[in-house]
Amino acid sequence: MSIFISTGELSGDIYAAKLSKALAAELPQDELWGMAGALAEGVNREWCNDQLHILGLGRIVRSLPALFKLRNDLAGAVVERNPRAVIVVDSPDFHIPLLAKIRSLGYKGPVIYVCPPTIWAWRNNRAKYLKKYCDLCLPLFQFEEKALEERQVKSFWCGNPLVEDFIHYMPKSNLEYDPKRIALLPGSRSSEIRTLLPVLEETALSLRERGYKPVFSIAPGLDDASKTLIEKNTSGIESTLISGRDLMHASRMVIGASGTAAVEAMMLDRFMIVLYRGTSIEWNIFKLLSHTRFVSIPNVLAGYMLYPELLQDDANSVNVINNATLYLDGKQFPNKVHAQLLLNRKMMGEPGAVQRWAAVIAGLVKS
Repeated sequence: MSIFISTGELSGDIYAAKLSKALAAELPQDELWGMAGALAEGVNREWCNDQLHILGLGRIVRSLPALFKLRNDLAGAVVERNPRAVIVVDSPDFHIPLLAKIRSLGYKGPVIYVCPPTIWAWRNNRAKYLKKYCDLCLPLFQFEEKALEERQVKSFWCGNPLVEDFIHYMPKSNLEYDPKRIALLPGSRSSEIRTLLPVLEETALSLRERGYKPVFSIAPGLDDASKTLIEKNTSGIESTLISGRDLMHASRMVIGASGTAAVEAMMLDRFMIVLYRGTSIEWNIFKLLSHTRFVSIPNVLAGYMLYPELLQDDANSVNVINNATLYLDGKQFPNKVHAQLLLNRKMMGEPGAVQRWAAVIAGLVKS
């Protein structure tokens, strides 16, 4: 007996590792197999998800035959081996077509989508595919559950896995807190790093001139070229391989790529300036399909611009420094920020979300 699981990127691998451990307690006889990255401990990794880490429109077009083959190989294996459940994590551009293929080939077992597409933010037409192909979605935030259920997608929110990670956070490194240290997070994808690193290099120099200690974070799982770009950054700023969480915990504030890091900064009670830069095509597509005021989850939870969001041309060192100064030199502003961060953390639910995911998945498998 087995369960198929597929992840597309680093954050999905981390959730898969947590879920694997919880499922082993609920369904000890089931092997967890499929596609994942190196950090997805507990998953029998028969395909590596690095094939999905594609950068730029040209490379995407050239990679389409390989992606179609990968989708077909995965779907064929699922139908042939008939696992007791199919679980996919995040990465909807690949996983929704994969689920369509699996269902079209005749798979009848339960399908669970962990971290489903952010239909509340953009491309809400994906809801019809979730309704058609999935038996259950397990979102990270309560407002996502509401958005899914409004579109007749079966959903269950039971808290966010990050709560357990941070409720009594103990750094793995011995890096001590320094009020002068500023954590710089250029991202976990090479595309992010190439676009944001120049902005962060200029910002780092300005911060150093003001007496602060900027430090670049090197995300786990980065390719060697991206690691080298950060380590040998033109500003000559220190970089570190310790976890982004430990670096944020030891820093006064955070500046970096939009994504999971903003939620982690929120959980660590750190102010963050959120940056995003994409190609003109990516940005125009986003504006066309987006229907949310914010790109950062802490701002969605707060209902206002708690973390400054500097997007596209606004993501420049002048704007970053101006926003950093408001926090670093402010008096009332920092107090307001931390009061709201506390309220946000209360919206994340209780510890034990992954164990509850495993329990509900086991219920589907056994029914």
